[in-house]
Amino acid sequence: MNILEVKGMNKVYTGRVATHALTDIHLTIQKGEFVGIMGPSGSGKTTLLNMVSTIDRPSTGEVLIGGSNPHRMKKSELALFRRRQLGFVFQDFNLLDTLTVAENIVLPLTLDRRPVKEMDSLLFQAAERLGITEILNKRTYEISGGQRQRTAIARATITSPVLLLADEPTGALDSHSSRVVMESLTQINEKDGTTIMLVTHDPLAASYCNRIVFIKDGKLAAEIHRGESRQSFFQKIIDTLSFWGGNASELSSIRV
Repeated sequence: MNILEVKGMNKVYTGRVATHALTDIHLTIQKGEFVGIMGPSGSGKTTLLNMVSTIDRPSTGEVLIGGSNPHRMKKSELALFRRRQLGFVFQDFNLLDTLTVAENIVLPLTLDRRPVKEMDSLLFQAAERLGITEILNKRTYEISGGQRQRTAIARATITSPVLLLADEPTGALDSHSSRVVMESLTQINEKDGTTIMLVTHDPLAASYCNRIVFIKDGKLAAEIHRGESRQSFFQKIIDTLSFWGGNASELSSIRV
């Protein structure tokens, strides 16, 4: 079953000079896949994520998530769709400092007015899955960056979204925290069958995916699939990025 279908999508930003940010994008992500989107800075990967996440609208073409086109929904319908069907994980965590870790995690359920008993049960499951049960009563400024990102992942997955969208989730983290976060996402993908679309420039983070789609100059340029070994997939990612013009500064020098 296809969770995400992007058909013939174009994005043009009009101005004094029209900018073609995305050109004729066709992309399908099946249920349970963990797909990475990579490319040089300015290649269009964040624009693609913005179209899928409904932050921005395509100029032409369509986006279907679970068979529905969110861009055709009314504002109230779309808000509900985003809250229940999509999960979001950002580079800068997007947590609320005024709330505890627990309150941040259950926020989508609070907005949905779910019963307290149900919220408590789902909170416990999410926190246990991500190894953060001991920090639930802390404020976000009292915990580490890695713990903040795991809190954000717990919040993003507590509603069991059909699609989890992660935008550079390891961008603000050290290598140890990055590894823990990527292992957490892998576990959510494998054990819960959550479909994940990850935008990253980090080959190490990307090596946790099953498949990588490369974008260059707003067009799909290449696609590679992971075999048995993450080590060899990592090397394949480095080679593909080098070939498609990823800057040396954007390539992680860390070996898996």
